[in-house]
Amino acid sequence: MNTSEKRLKIILILASIFLTLIGGEIILRVISTTDMDGNISITDRRIRPFQFPIKSLGKKLEYYQKQETSYTHYDPDLGWTVRPNSQSANGLYYSNSLGIRTSSTRQETPLHPSSETLRIAIFGDSFTHGDDVPYEESWGAILEETMKAQGRKVEVMNLGGQGYAIDQAFLRWKKHGKFLQPHLVIFGFQNSNVKRSMNLIRLLYSPDTGIIFSKPRFILRDETLHLINVPTAKPEDLIPIFKNFRNWEFKIHEFFYQQANYENSPLYWSRLGSFIITGVSVKFSSRRKGYDFFDRDSISRKVVWQIIQEFKREVEDTGGRFVIVHLPTKKPIKRLQDGRDLKYQDLLEQLRATHELIDPSPDMMRQAEISSSEELFADGSSHYSKVGNRVVAETIANALLSL
Repeated sequence: MNTSEKRLKIILILASIFLTLIGGEIILRVISTTDMDGNISITDRRIRPFQFPIKSLGKKLEYYQKQETSYTHYDPDLGWTVRPNSQSANGLYYSNSLGIRTSSTRQETPLHPSSETLRIAIFGDSFTHGDDVPYEESWGAILEETMKAQGRKVEVMNLGGQGYAIDQAFLRWKKHGKFLQPHLVIFGFQNSNVKRSMNLIRLLYSPDTGIIFSKPRFILRDETLHLINVPTAKPEDLIPIFKNFRNWEFKIHEFFYQQANYENSPLYWSRLGSFIITGVSVKFSSRRKGYDFFDRDSISRKVVWQIIQEFKREVEDTGGRFVIVHLPTKKPIKRLQDGRDLKYQDLLEQLRATHELIDPSPDMMRQAEISSSEELFADGSSHYSKVGNRVVAETIANALLSL
């Protein structure tokens, strides 16, 4: 091959690379979307540079401030909680004067349990609250119904909170649950809540969330839990926080914030370049998507372990009994169906070895074999259906009644 042919081959290769890059850039510009804050997303990946959700938060604030009777409202100690005497916009959720989820009749909860009645209080996130089903189809209500059918005098108080982390479940016990003197406290363990316990501003953990609040979180100092961001920032205070985020006192404790993601660069003019750089930074960052929140040496594992230990200690100090119920979501159930261990299997086994733990997973798997795993979840939802809630409730009831 002579010099001219070599030069032509090099030119053709370079032209091919150039056209491929141009083609990739055009395709990504066509399929990408941009939100009102200027955040660009390609499929489900947001690419650099990120923008704080200031405009979208402003819109959500306008709606929230008009909803004087919204089901969820700001709480300085918890971040957010169920508003007393309220009803959700979709008509599925009702609360009584204590902010406890009840049926549409809004049955009141007496401050003290009646004689010979087993008072059970349940704490956790939306899977405990019973999102996407009426109260009567939530596992808390079915648990009460099932145990009553077996001749037990029992009442179940649902203090689950939508979008809650493990720290918020514990803090709700301290603020709203302890004085109700439950004999039995059930904590619904849902694995995503380990991640949420490392979060302070929900919009940074889940940008598309409808939850516009910040939350408290525990950090470790000398292996001891310390609570920060209390009182929590009000929703309207988040806009000035975002505008001056680099100087926010709790910035270093927001696990889901990386300053590099918000810094501009000439390279980001290219969607393709930004897509590649964002992907590489995610893969090799200490806070990458694949970060193992359940590793024994991770801060997240250590924090939530101490929260659960403290939760148990406080319940037992009041004379109550502390029980954990495992609430597997769609992905964990799929892993179990495939014969694989859960990503948080080690943490679950540690909880089983040191706490009273009830695990509905085997019963849910049997139900999935009878019908399908989709039957366990509400239509178009990641939350349990009536069927899924009933399996959980009956597993808990059988465990409690067998003692």
